Amino acid sequence: MSEKRHMPDYKSPPLLPRLDPEEAGYLGEELESLRALVSRGDALATAGGSVMAWWGVVLAVTHILKALMAADWLPAGLPIGWGAAIIGVPGALLISHFGRGGYSFRSWRNQAISTTWVFAGIGIFVFLLGSQWTRVSEPHITMAFLAIVFSLVLAVMATSSSQSWLLGMAGGWMLTAGAMFVLDSPIDRYIVMAAATVCFMTAPGLVLLRAERRAQPKMRTT
Repeated sequence: MSEKRHMPDYKSPPLLPRLDPEEAGYLGEELESLRALVSRGDALATAGGSVMAWWGVVLAVTHILKALMAADWLPAGLPIGWGAAIIGVPGALLISHFGRGGYSFRSWRNQAISTTWVFAGIGIFVFLLGSQWTRVSEPHITMAFLAIVFSLVLAVMATSSSQSWLLGMAGGWMLTAGAMFVLDSPIDRYIVMAAATVCFMTAPGLVLLRAERRAQPKMRTT
């Protein structure tokens, strides 16, 4: 007996029903909503711009006061650094606490960036405490270390989100770190560091804060 080959029956009904124009339009709307959700997640990956702007202001004022103290316009020995920590840390915690209620979407990118900032802060604290404890603290080395840490964090933020322009800010911080070893006058170093915090931290923080607010879901009124 010859074996019969079973040819596919092209006239058989399809496995899935065909979509009518209304259902196809509805599916397109769902895909657009999903696409908007993913885009909002990329924008919220840079959440925390308010904290970044806050620290930029605090550090800018701190370095300006240190420049005035180096120029003998303020009494020497003022605890400016500890004052910045006492004011900056509670302010950042309050901003972070009250800023969480604006949205409920939290992506893994957002968590990665937050964790990076936390460990960067811990590293800065350990460095400052260790240098003070061993009495080997040098102002230009401390400022160069801060600039390098900020550069690395901003580079992580740029690669973890759609804000690629932050790489330019990271490069600016790296140039600032190099300037700390080139400049001879402590006044010039403090002024450059203050300008860097305004340009590479406060201004980008305000831009990210605006993007964060635009990415938050609109509250529907009934």
